[in-house]
Amino acid sequence: MANVEVKHETVLDAGTTKSRLARVYAEALLASAQQVSPAAPTELAAELTAFVDAVGADATVANMLVSPVVGKKVRAAALETALSDRASRTLRGLIATLQQNNRLALLRPVAAAYRRLIAEQAGQVPVKITAAVPLTDDQMAKLTENLKKLLKQDPVLNVRVDPDLLGGLVVQVGDSVVDTSVRTRLQTLRTLLLDKGGSHGN
Repeated sequence: MANVEVKHETVLDAGTTKSRLARVYAEALLASAQQVSPAAPTELAAELTAFVDAVGADATVANMLVSPVVGKKVRAAALETALSDRASRTLRGLIATLQQNNRLALLRPVAAAYRRLIAEQAGQVPVKITAAVPLTDDQMAKLTENLKKLLKQDPVLNVRVDPDLLGGLVVQVGDSVVDTSVRTRLQTLRTLLLDKGGSHGN
């Protein structure tokens, strides 16, 4: 398929969220890749991630691709330069569709949604972990084991370190977030004290 067909796009245009629309493009992209070969969906995931990372590494190119003041011809030329001669027809189809619909800003969300679809097909679930300090191998193993029991699927952990958390973890699975960080507990306590202080003063 030269282009990635997105069904019901007109319906989704009316007030839908960016993540929902990205999911629709990702599903269409997966369906297109599955028509190529059994291995194509996984190969495309790596190719798409590499392309998104390459574009994101150059702020000038990234901004130009989504700027409303840049003409379609200039943007198309930049995209052609960014896409190597080895780029698959499926990836080119996605880029062409986003370009045609003025939705190149969805490129990164589509890539993320596509990776989630691939993980779901493999019986896996992506889990974002934010920790105050790097986790040890033992901590990672225990966290993975506990999440597997909870989710009934194999968790794929993506760990990011944020010293501002002070301690604890923030675990995100899809739209669900469990925040056990010290920073959040302190903020909650501060809000509670301020509320009590305001009530006391009235």
